[in-house]
Formats: sequence, structure tokens, C-alpha cells
Amino acid sequence: MAWWLYGAVAVLAINAAGAAAAPYANVSYDGPLRARETPRGAVQWAFLDMAKAWADCDRQLLSELVTADVRFSFPTTSLESREALLAALDAYCGPEASAPPDAVSFHLPDDAFYIDLETGRAAVEIQFRERRRGRHQVTNDVWIATFADDGRFAVMKEYLDGRVRDLQEQGVLTRDAGADFLTPWPPRTEAWAECFPIVRAAPINSCPPQ
Repeated sequence: MAWWLYGAVAVLAINAAGAAAAPYANVSYDGPLRARETPRGAVQWAFLDMAKAWADCDRQLLSELVTADVRFSFPTTSLESREALLAALDAYCGPEASAPPDAVSFHLPDDAFYIDLETGRAAVEIQFRERRRGRHQVTNDVWIATFADDGRFAVMKEYLDGRVRDLQEQGVLTRDAGADFLTPWPPRTEAWAECFPIVRAAPINSCPPQ
């Protein structure tokens, strides 16, 4: 039986009460959220639960969401097992993390989801928001996933631009939290709106000229 016909699979059995624009305190979604028991709803909730697992640093939830041999990739890193993924979570925000974030949340705009029920593949545009040691970043991401027949993530790829955080700290890019329409980079600040193209994490000259 295809994965999208399983209905409310065990991995997605978290209570779906109050399926609204803010399904969790630290994960918001501006679009229509289907029930978990529906084909599209199962996919939506899988992504929302994945976001919650990282926002809450929840090892148990993350473990339930992925297959044992999950292939999970993000910039600089490619992992090929559940154990490796959980170790990455621990390194990011666990008790032994060298610099755990102070706060993490995610936002999904109204048009966030791209779902192909025939192939079990889906993608989501999602905004990652983090505070760590006085630094605040708001980065627009894309998550692309392939699901196993039981509804778990078999493949997960995250695409984001690591330059955004540095350019936000320098006042070049805005922190466009909660944007209705996500772009690869958030908008420039007013001071940099008409300046030369920016291709580096640290501009080589100033704008406006000093």
C-alpha cells in the first residue's frame, strides 16, 4: 500500500487539535492545514513535526519521524542514518552542544507546500529563525523530502544560504520575520537597497560610501 494511503500512521500520531495557522508555539503556518488523516495533511504535519523537533531539540520526536537509514543533508553535511542525525541534533542543541541556540522557531507562508502524492516527494519553503549568543538570524530555507511507505522521512535535503546571517549582522539584509512571500534572500535594508550586487558574506566596500 502506498504511503499516502496509510492514514494516521503512528509516526504522525501527535494530537492535531487546533489545526490552525500556529500548530505549535514555535512553528507557524499561514495556509490551510489539513487533518493528519488526509493524504496532504499527513505530509504537511510531517514537515511541521520536523520543524518542531529541531525547534524543541526533541530527540524522541526526530527519531520517530525518520527511517533508520535516512539520508539527511544540509549545507556542509550529509548524514546517512538515524543515529548520525540524532548526533547532529545533539551537537546543535543538546546538553553537550558547545554553543546551543537560545531560541529557535520556524515560519511557513501560505504557499509553503509543494506535494506530489504520486511519488511520495514533497518540498516546503520555510523560514528558520534563531537567536544565539546575542546574534539573530532569519534565513529562508527549502526542505525537499522523499517519504517511505510508512510516512517517515527517507530523504531530507535542506537548501539555505549561509551568507544571510552575516549580512543581517552587518545591516545589509533585513530580518524579514514572518514574511508572506519567501525569497532566497530576505530584502535588503533601506541603506543598501540601491547598492551594487552583493555576492560575498562581507561586502568589500561600503554603501553608502563612508
